[in-house]
Amino acid sequence: MKPMLSTVPLRPCCRLTSRLPLLTRSIHISGINLAGKHKKRSFPSKELKKLTFDIPNHTSVNNLSNLLNVRLEKLIQDLKKLGFTHASSNYILTKGYIELILQEYNYDFEVNEVVNSSNVYDELKSPMNPRFLETRPPIVTIMGHVDHGKTTILDYLRKSSIVSQEHGGITQHIGAFQCVAPISRKLITFLDTPGHAAFLKMRERGANITDIIVLVVSVEDSIMPQTLEAIKHAKNSGNELIVAITKIDRISNLKERAEAIEKVENSLIVNDIELEKIGGDVQVVHISAKTGENMDQLEESIISLSDIMDLKAEKNVKTVCEGWVLESEVKKAVGNVATVLLKKGVMNKGDILISGNSICKVRAMLNEHGAQVTKALPSQAVEIVGWKSLPNAGDEVIQAKSESIAKKYVARRQHLLQEEKEAETVEKLNDERVAQSETKALKNDIDEVDEDEEQAEVESGPKDVNFIIKADVSGSVEAIVQSIEHLGNDEVKCNIVGSSVGVPAENDLKMAKITGSTILCFNLDNVPNDIINNKDKIPVKQFNVIYKLIEDVTETLTDNLKPIFEEKQIAAVEIREIFEFKVKRNFIKIAGCKVINGKVSRNSLVKVIRGPEEEVIYKGRISTIKQGKETVQDVNKGNECGITLENDFEGYQAGDKLIVYESVKIPRFL
Repeated sequence: MKPMLSTVPLRPCCRLTSRLPLLTRSIHISGINLAGKHKKRSFPSKELKKLTFDIPNHTSVNNLSNLLNVRLEKLIQDLKKLGFTHASSNYILTKGYIELILQEYNYDFEVNEVVNSSNVYDELKSPMNPRFLETRPPIVTIMGHVDHGKTTILDYLRKSSIVSQEHGGITQHIGAFQCVAPISRKLITFLDTPGHAAFLKMRERGANITDIIVLVVSVEDSIMPQTLEAIKHAKNSGNELIVAITKIDRISNLKERAEAIEKVENSLIVNDIELEKIGGDVQVVHISAKTGENMDQLEESIISLSDIMDLKAEKNVKTVCEGWVLESEVKKAVGNVATVLLKKGVMNKGDILISGNSICKVRAMLNEHGAQVTKALPSQAVEIVGWKSLPNAGDEVIQAKSESIAKKYVARRQHLLQEEKEAETVEKLNDERVAQSETKALKNDIDEVDEDEEQAEVESGPKDVNFIIKADVSGSVEAIVQSIEHLGNDEVKCNIVGSSVGVPAENDLKMAKITGSTILCFNLDNVPNDIINNKDKIPVKQFNVIYKLIEDVTETLTDNLKPIFEEKQIAAVEIREIFEFKVKRNFIKIAGCKVINGKVSRNSLVKVIRGPEEEVIYKGRISTIKQGKETVQDVNKGNECGITLENDFEGYQAGDKLIVYESVKIPRFL
């Protein structure tokens, strides 16, 4: 349905188009607290009025009063009764709020079903048909703390060796593999989610598209920070859970091993994991992926749990395919590719797919071994070639009947995204106006405020340190952005100018030059030398381990902090007498001094202090040091000398002290 447009011209600040969901329940936004159902209506109930104008997507309170033919003061008063505490003539109302207000004024109009960017593709989905349901392999996610042995477990089950191929010994992408379990000979799809803290969103995605979560806990380390996060995501996802206590081979003494296992299990119970030993339904398996000890029990636990869950999906060519993008990247020779985990339907070569704002005509599908396949079934992960633009990791994939239909829905989604973005702009605009109003009222209550200085301080704000992120896959881009975008403080902040997949191009260098950005490359081993050693001297840094990248960004931000210097005293000099000498036609005053402690050198920083209050009457540098008629470079403790200061300062007196110091830069941290 096309959005209805206003028949009344909007004010310049209101030329926005958006639509918020019709609010029929509790609403709280920008200090507004509305309730769709009131015990006592704000307005008396009358006969329904016919709506004579199209409801605008946005309009000001002033325009709405003209549309409703209601006095502005009356409308503002009624809005405040409804909960719009900051209502004013220029307050901007969204379509959802306008419809709610019209209901309160007893207008009769048709309320359409709310469509937004998150559900616009739901119309393409086919309803479930029980006749097409067939048993599918379980999707199992391995989760846990970094270096607790998650990938090693998969290695054993797949009889592969991917640990040695990973930088820094940690998994940095979501890996999706379907394999035949060695003992049961049944298919299982495994997702290996990274354990490093930077990949929080990737772990969330893994937990939310899986059936069974295997929580890996090292018997040596027990519960760690990422273990707690994995537990939280497992609970939020509602998936079934199996606990694998790993690395038991490292404790050879059986008694000590049993005590360590008991300690881990007690920690899990404390964190609300209902283990079978206390009457819960969470299985615990004690394993060693390195030696293979009890790995058959882990496999048996997964298969038996999946049998109980009775996992099924529609395996029919008439069913609309649905899935999720696990990873996406740009590959040489083939272009945009995405790893898709299929949830329902049968995907074939030539199918038309939609994911986010991306459209794909499937040119090729590759399995986990890199071999081409002609079709993909539920719970299978395949790498799909043929995307016109790179989809985002975590986006849903839905099949469309034709490319024209796909383009129509993508265009509709882009329009809705634009409306939602403009709705956010409206909300911010209202918040800014409220804040400005409150600030103005506060300033009126404060006397003798230096407005220019205060305004300059507000406008300056923290300094932006700009970065451009380039990585091998979209999941890494997402993780890096989320890891560093919050870094900074009141003085400096990390500003992500751009982020994308692939090696830096000329456009990235141009953008970096314009914005003064540093280009950060992650897991890109084929960056050309002319990019790294570019003629504009733009910093291009390469990383293979994410925490090294985070450390470098933190260091760069720290280097951009305003330096703070501390005065460190290195000598004290007492002025005992003032001498006058004639140089050509002028007389100059020389301070006759004795070095009390330390060492005085020419060009040293010095300040002259006077009296018991130690008033500073001069700060500068020593111009000359003389002993007798000789000019010397420095004088040590206990010796006498004559000193003159820079800028022809001669205001010193007998009894003054010279404090020789140096400015020491104090290390600063975010």
